[in-house]
Amino acid sequence: MTTALQDELPVQARTTDERELVSQVAADLLTEGLPTAPHVVAKLLRRLNADAGTARETAAQISPLQRSGQRMLPKPLPLVPSISAAFEQLDLDADDRFVLLLAALCTDNKLDLLVDASQRSPLSLLTGPVGEHLAISHGRYRFIDARMAIWVRETVAGLDTTRAHARLLRVHEKRDDRVRAAWHQARGAVEREADLAPMLTSMARELNVAGSPESAFEVAVEAADHATGAARDEACLMAGVSAVAAGCFDDAAKWLRGLFPHGDRACRRRALTSMLIAETCARGAVPVLDPAELRPTAVDTRQWFFWARTAGIAAVMCAERGDVPAMRVWLTELRDADRRADAGGAIQESAVAMCWMLTGDADAVPMRSRGPYSGGVVGALSAAVDGDIAGGLQMLARARSGLVDETDPLVSGFERSPLVDAYLAVTETLLHFWRGDVDAARERLSTASIDLPVAVPFAGLGTVLAHRLDITALGAPGVLPQVLSETLPSGMRIDRLVDHGLRAYLDGAHEQAATDLRLWHDRGAPELALSVPGLDEVGPVIVRTRIEPPELTEATALRHRIRAIPETSWRRERDAIADAGRSLSSSFCRGRVEAMLATVSIVHEDLAGGRRHLRAARSLFEDSGALAWRDVIDMRLDRLMAQMQAMSGIATAPIHVVGVTDPLQNSRVAWSEILTDRELEVAMRVAEGLTNSEIAGELDISVRTVEVHVSKLFSVLGVRNRVELTVLAHRTGQHL
Repeated sequence: MTTALQDELPVQARTTDERELVSQVAADLLTEGLPTAPHVVAKLLRRLNADAGTARETAAQISPLQRSGQRMLPKPLPLVPSISAAFEQLDLDADDRFVLLLAALCTDNKLDLLVDASQRSPLSLLTGPVGEHLAISHGRYRFIDARMAIWVRETVAGLDTTRAHARLLRVHEKRDDRVRAAWHQARGAVEREADLAPMLTSMARELNVAGSPESAFEVAVEAADHATGAARDEACLMAGVSAVAAGCFDDAAKWLRGLFPHGDRACRRRALTSMLIAETCARGAVPVLDPAELRPTAVDTRQWFFWARTAGIAAVMCAERGDVPAMRVWLTELRDADRRADAGGAIQESAVAMCWMLTGDADAVPMRSRGPYSGGVVGALSAAVDGDIAGGLQMLARARSGLVDETDPLVSGFERSPLVDAYLAVTETLLHFWRGDVDAARERLSTASIDLPVAVPFAGLGTVLAHRLDITALGAPGVLPQVLSETLPSGMRIDRLVDHGLRAYLDGAHEQAATDLRLWHDRGAPELALSVPGLDEVGPVIVRTRIEPPELTEATALRHRIRAIPETSWRRERDAIADAGRSLSSSFCRGRVEAMLATVSIVHEDLAGGRRHLRAARSLFEDSGALAWRDVIDMRLDRLMAQMQAMSGIATAPIHVVGVTDPLQNSRVAWSEILTDRELEVAMRVAEGLTNSEIAGELDISVRTVEVHVSKLFSVLGVRNRVELTVLAHRTGQHL
């Protein structure tokens, strides 16, 4: 049998045009107050002949949970006015409509199947009225306008649908295709046929393992409608598992919840892992459970295997959400379960390694596991953190190639699921960002977003990356991050203060940027230990455990050194940092170091050095795709060149030897690169000789606030007292 029902046939490679259309429709829906996840928009467009108007109409008819991807789209999609209008003038007789109905209901798009079911020859199908609506080639067919399948199914009488399923049932029986025959028998039945349920559940299981969870869900739901007792529990379990695999967590929770606490005990044990994932991703928090009440009491290693998987997944989900105490409880449970399951440490290794990378708290362990999650996601992150980002990207490419069929000990059964594929895509995006390739990171996330629920992995890391990357490249979030934020599961929250601070910094509002970062720090600097490049050029210097490649740690240390450069040895220290920065392979990381070195040079009146570092930073930012940072450097270069030209003019024009301008103007301009607006105002008044009380009065702030600012000024400018600050300010003005 094939691995998908007809509406889930393989699609062509995603094109730029398709991504642009998805983005445009998503933007329109966001404006209309109907936020719709990009992968849901893409599904609508594929089922609606890429008609943007029909997609918008349909989005308005479905539920918010369906628009966010938390629930499956209805099958068929609703018959909206634009679909009716497209086909209401068609002149088709009853027989031709029936043939088109058969084509819409077929679980495969093979022409010989349609020929047998319609009892027409290939030539008559091709040349008759039906052929005007079907594209037939190489033994297969498809609707020329995909919307017609919806129109046909929704406008025929119920009796015709039953008759069509009966016709398809007989064709499959003649072909000895018992599975597809069972599907059509179930769909055409007017009463419950319990004997069909086990076969349908088995069909759903095969579809899910093959990577078609939406089709698996449809078949499992049909099985549950016919089943009773233990067979219904199995069908509900399969519906929930396939919904998890598709990323439809509200559907998954609905179908799995019915198994607790009264379902078959063995079935509940197998459902527990999926139930944990569904409830956590739908509600935003890991359910509080007592492992002692759930762990197996028998010696059966299979039961302990399922329990080990549950404990491992629970530990990882707690780590994703920063709940370290609960993570430790589940890791303790996992170690015991892995041993009792005779798993040889395979489940334990993957979960413990991921927990360490997410929190920095668990023990680092050697990685030997395989599979797309354990060997792909966890393995790639481990390699990157060890300094081999290229090797990590190769692991991810191998995991998503589909060329290697490996059982994953931690997520067995989900190896080909959209959920695991989303984890692979988000991990790849992060590694590209770590490597300093902003263009590649944005491209990967954008491409993945139209196929996968990229907002879900790592408790919303995909959404964080979408925001941070767009701000880095564009200066503000585009459509993708906005839509991902609006369609996050209800309990999932993303802290936006760092993004606000970064936008303010790039807009030149350094004081606002520092305030945002200080507020973020006051909140406890909420983020995964798994590092996402942010902003540390201003605001408090935060020293914390960060899981990242060694080069990112080195770049952060260099930026912190720059902020602490002493006045007495600034040139020597600047040159030493510049030498160290040359070893950074990431254009983005080195560009940030060069930009800060330019500021130090300008503050200390080395304008030529400042220009040199700014030009280097500009080239590096452009190379990395950090175009918003590049644009900031362009503005700084323009200001610096204007200053240097003014200095040259003053030096050659005798009339300007006796200056009539503010002697502190040049120091004001130079210091604006490293001080917030408020700090700059305080610095200028200190240089003018005002006392703290006088400054407080002029700026309408407290004396204590002035004292804090003055202390910070001494540190940033590398001076020891007010006299040295005043001398430095006037010397800068005199030299310029």
